Order: sequence, then structure tokens, then C-alpha cells
Amino acid sequence: MKKTVIKDVLLIATFAGFTYLVIRNYKIRKRKEREALEFLHFQLF
Repeated sequence: MKKTVIKDVLLIATFAGFTYLVIRNYKIRKRKEREALEFLHFQLF
């Protein structure tokens, strides 16, 4: 019983950590794209 509970908790923690990294990477990439577009906009106008 104890081993399955520990295994389940580790599995959920791993999945949550992976999801966090994916979302963080996505937000950072989107922010860089937005900053690049704003920079380009200010250079043109």
C-alpha cells in the first residue's frame, strides 16, 4: 500500500513539474516575440 502511494505522488509531482516547465517556456517565448514585435514597431514608426 505504501509503495503505491509514494509512486503515485512521485508520478503526479513529475507531471506537475513537467507541465510547469512547458508553460514557463511558452510564456517566456511569447514575451520575447511580443518584445521583438514592439521593438520592430518602434523602429519603423
